[in-house]
Amino acid sequence: MNSINNKGYSFQLIVINTVFWVLLILPSFLFRYNGPSSNFSDYYIYRSLINNTILAIIFYANAYYFFPSILKKKGVLIYLLVIALSLIIVWFLSKYVDQQLFPIKRKWGRPFFANFISYIFIIVTSCSYRIIIDNLKSRKLNKDKETENLKTELSFLRSQISPHFMFNVLNNLVSLARKKSDKMEPALIQLSNLLRYMLYEGNQGKINLSQELKYLNGYIDLQKLRFGDDVIIIFTVEGNIENFDLEPMLLIPFVENAFKHGMGSLENPTIKIKLTAVDKTLNFLVENDIADISESKDDSSGIGLINVKRRLDLLYENNYKLTISNQDGKYIVNLKLDAND
Repeated sequence: MNSINNKGYSFQLIVINTVFWVLLILPSFLFRYNGPSSNFSDYYIYRSLINNTILAIIFYANAYYFFPSILKKKGVLIYLLVIALSLIIVWFLSKYVDQQLFPIKRKWGRPFFANFISYIFIIVTSCSYRIIIDNLKSRKLNKDKETENLKTELSFLRSQISPHFMFNVLNNLVSLARKKSDKMEPALIQLSNLLRYMLYEGNQGKINLSQELKYLNGYIDLQKLRFGDDVIIIFTVEGNIENFDLEPMLLIPFVENAFKHGMGSLENPTIKIKLTAVDKTLNFLVENDIADISESKDDSSGIGLINVKRRLDLLYENNYKLTISNQDGKYIVNLKLDAND
């Protein structure tokens, strides 16, 4: 992202410099010397070359030294005095060089005023150039800070997922341990696979949806080891999942929430999970029966959902829609992601 910002900033500088160079050369055509026709061609070429070189020196000297160092630090009066003195010196030097190269008699008035107007024009233009450059730099710095803050917050949110996930999974293992279940060993193996995913894929920017689905299936299998036939899980996938990429561990909080609050004292609770991927649009629906709140509620309740909502805001902004409803004894979460932008 930073490289894209840098390329955009560099392109803007090129465009701005090109525009100002056109404006820089323009005065020499507007106020060119109208000398004898026999000497006009050679004289005008060399005169333009000298003038444009002088104008370029004035332009960049003012833009990168006089304007930022004198005007902003010493004040307007000192700046104007320095500029006036500099322009007088430059004009006499220009006149001297011009006389040495082309000792042609000509009127004093028009070249003086033409040069004076050109110099004033260049000073004003270079000040504008400097203001625009400073604004671009300021905007780029602010954008870089926003990007860095975004990365920092996303890293923090990701770091919260791991302990929250471990808290829920360890509850499963504790339950199996108390029963002295033979499922303890396969549960630990499944946990190892999940942790491997969290350690490697979980730290990537984006992953393919197929990888996230493997992680979800692994988590569901781990829950099946704990609850067995006591819970009915219906997980369906439709569409071409290979064409969709998303932030890792973005869907798991909704599934965790369904297991946490959909079990309790319910008899044969049902959890329905449906994922549909069409083109660059993803629909993720999770529906579970609602257990007794007093039995399913714990201190960590809501952390995962708050976390994922914030991540969605940061990553997808207006390109997602999350609806959560509670109706007819069912808790329904519906997430729609649009990855076209």
